[in-house]
Amino acid sequence: MQASARVGSDFAANLNVKRLVYVRLLAIVGEMVMVGVAVLGLAMHLPVLMLSMVIGTHVLINLFAWWRLRSGAVIGAKEVLLQLCLDVLVLTVLLYLTGGASNPFVSLLLLPLVISATILPKRHVWSMAVFVMLAYGLLMFDYQAMSQMESHVGSHAGKDFNWHVTGMWFGFLLAVAMIVFFVLRMAESLRERDRVLAEARESALRDEQLVALGTLAAGAAHELGTPLSTMAVLTQELEQEYSQDQDLRQRLGILRQQVERCKDTLSMISASSGQLRAEGGGRIALDQFLQTVVADWRLMRPGAQLDFAAAGEQPAPIIISEKGLSQALITFLDNAADSSPDAVEMHCQWRARQLQVEIADRGAGMPDEYIQQVGKVPFTTKAEGHGLGLLLAHAIIQRLDGSVEVSARPGGGTIVKLNLDLSRLLLND
Repeated sequence: MQASARVGSDFAANLNVKRLVYVRLLAIVGEMVMVGVAVLGLAMHLPVLMLSMVIGTHVLINLFAWWRLRSGAVIGAKEVLLQLCLDVLVLTVLLYLTGGASNPFVSLLLLPLVISATILPKRHVWSMAVFVMLAYGLLMFDYQAMSQMESHVGSHAGKDFNWHVTGMWFGFLLAVAMIVFFVLRMAESLRERDRVLAEARESALRDEQLVALGTLAAGAAHELGTPLSTMAVLTQELEQEYSQDQDLRQRLGILRQQVERCKDTLSMISASSGQLRAEGGGRIALDQFLQTVVADWRLMRPGAQLDFAAAGEQPAPIIISEKGLSQALITFLDNAADSSPDAVEMHCQWRARQLQVEIADRGAGMPDEYIQQVGKVPFTTKAEGHGLGLLLAHAIIQRLDGSVEVSARPGGGTIVKLNLDLSRLLLND
């Protein structure tokens, strides 16, 4: 969970820096446009060479930030703070050369502060606030005045004031546009991070449940081994003792088969190491694997009616005969048969590396609030059920890089759709 949260946090940090690069690029373009308008359109006498050097420095800062992103490095809060401080420094120098605090665009100093308050820790935000206030204070007392702003008499004073007001309005619009752009994107990043953290917490809780179930299953396998062996021996002796009674012998044979099946299942649990296992033949074609699963299920549920269909690219891919996958499919089939034993459908479709399985029934279905709980917590609608089968089946499919979607079936019933990436099961990978 901590690793997932850290990955999500690093991703959000780099995404914010990427957006900061875009905002800085927009600011650079705005700086060049404003200098051009002031010099060429308003005939102001400005130190164009010095302004060009400062804007060029801003371009280099942005190129360095872009290079850092492209290098794949994780950019921390201190580096982001340094970049924002450099932005403030560049903007302060530009304002110093163009009228200081009297420049109508002085309000843009608030933009780096807003950005830092959105993405940085509290201590860095306070550092940025102090830095911005010092920059503004410096511009109040020390700056190079613009020539036209020095006129205070006649029509020139009114004209200069009108241009100043217009500049203030335009600077305000520019600041609003940048703040809205960045804050909205930042809000999306926060929502995405919250979603990743919620999924990590949910996954951690589910893993804890599965670990507890695995421990319980291993203990049960150890405890039940001896009683089952005793039952198997007694069943064989009863078969020999009552060999003349065909009806009783047949029933004892069925009982012995079920005991042997229980022993095989417990042996699998005891020997399981959590890795893919090539059991029961090792390698097998995908279509044969599905047919084997269906055949085994029909032996366990002889009274259920199953409509089975499988199609895909031929020859079918060769996969590992994964016992966990077959058990998950059988669990979903069992739940469908419990809901409507006379109407169970299983349709399979595969391509080179993708398997899609759809299992449907015509039972009473489940309310939407119940569907949302399937696979997340132990959940069941059966009077004698515990809900562990579906939870484990979901976990097996997810462990194999697959997904499970449960939905209501039109006309009544439930549909379970499995999408499985076969990459982990292909022998040639």
